[in-house]
Amino acid sequence: MIRFEIDDAEDEWTFNEPFSFIHGRALMSCFDDPSRVVKQAYENLEPGGFIEFQDALFPMYWVGEPVKESALYRWNELLMEGLRRIGRSWSNVINYPRYFEEAGFENIVDRRFYWPTSPWAKGKYFKTVAMYFQEDMISGMEAINMKVLQATGMLPQEIKDFCEEVKRDFRDTNLHAYLTVSYIYAQKPLNKS
Repeated sequence: MIRFEIDDAEDEWTFNEPFSFIHGRALMSCFDDPSRVVKQAYENLEPGGFIEFQDALFPMYWVGEPVKESALYRWNELLMEGLRRIGRSWSNVINYPRYFEEAGFENIVDRRFYWPTSPWAKGKYFKTVAMYFQEDMISGMEAINMKVLQATGMLPQEIKDFCEEVKRDFRDTNLHAYLTVSYIYAQKPLNKS
């Protein structure tokens, strides 16, 4: 039987029975202590159960020199500054393999993917990925940015106006930026309870 549970992963886990699969996506800065969340996931998985996180690694990278006068470049810089000011990181994904190992997981696999900001990249695969990534970012731009950019001192209307500039850059095929995304999964050993 498939059952979905939604809860605050940082709270004490009080589920009645262990899970066979725990999945998290776009967690980047959600947790004060990501390693604790991974440990709780381990404790609440049945032996042989799997955990999977899908997450992005910020800031974005560029093919060639970054276009520093672009809104996209400034956005990445401002995001990193805002996150620093509120004490969060959007680069926790680089620590996920260590968190998984420290919790006791085995068979850890970390696969990296590259998501272009627009269909500038060659090949049908990257153009398709870019289309979905672009739509996701454009539709969620204000929600993603409001709290973080306010920490830099920007006012809500400034953020809305700036988000419109960033959206334009996400559509600009002359800006060759991409996001690195990690799909990491691991298994709780069969002989652990």
